[in-house]
Amino acid sequence: MADPVSPAGWTAGIALGSPLPEGVYFINTATYFERSKAGSPTIDAGVNIPVVAWSTPFKILGGRVEVLGIVPELAVGVNPNTTGGLASSWRDFYNPAALVGVAWDLGGGWGFANYVGAFAPVDTRLGNTLNLGGNYWTFLELATLAYNRDNWSLTANFTYSSSGNDRNTGVAIQPDTAQIDFSVSRHINKWEVGLVGYGSTDLGSPSPLRTLGLYGKKQSQFALGGLVGYNFGPVITQFYLTRDVAETNYAGYDTRFWTRVIVPLWNPDAPAPQRPLITK
Repeated sequence: MADPVSPAGWTAGIALGSPLPEGVYFINTATYFERSKAGSPTIDAGVNIPVVAWSTPFKILGGRVEVLGIVPELAVGVNPNTTGGLASSWRDFYNPAALVGVAWDLGGGWGFANYVGAFAPVDTRLGNTLNLGGNYWTFLELATLAYNRDNWSLTANFTYSSSGNDRNTGVAIQPDTAQIDFSVSRHINKWEVGLVGYGSTDLGSPSPLRTLGLYGKKQSQFALGGLVGYNFGPVITQFYLTRDVAETNYAGYDTRFWTRVIVPLWNPDAPAPQRPLITK
């Protein structure tokens, strides 16, 4: 009831469209968010999204093949700090995912990539109760455009997801969704400052059997915020804060605080210089 299967906003500030140098990278994005509205339950949640990215030595039509592995974790509290049996909380794994894509350097600072993959089903109490991390497969396509030049970074990551039926009930609980995560930032020495945002929408209404009644309705949201980052070389950190400026059927406006760390785990050694065949 909080998001599409691919959490809205989680790729904001990441230039997925720019090919990574060959190697293996760890990217961890975490968010804490709060939603409250008079007459509706108060929601507190934390999502941790660890990603291992492998930028392979292989190329297709000049683009580098990249592989992403994701195993998210989720904690949710409903009506925290209340009594009388109104408060509840859950913690569990979210749907893990694997994506394979090709990233092209288009020149002039521009890059484009397209990833395809899927979120695998998880049969958890949290998913069965709140439909957060469901027992269904979700196909995912992620198309991303990036610009990095003259100390400016622009990113736009478009996601389409289509979910199958719940494997316990045979009911299509999760609708198809579309979302965009975007950012514009400026690099000043080792610092990065900029604007971020995201929007998501259901492409159809979910089954009326979806949990808690209201969430059987079509949902959409749009959020804006600010970002600050620092490059420790080679570790990169980012922090951003977002707030919904529009929402439909979410029973409140989200305020989300995000943190991210990017760590290179391995890069191939540079080739040794070759000795000339003829010397004087």
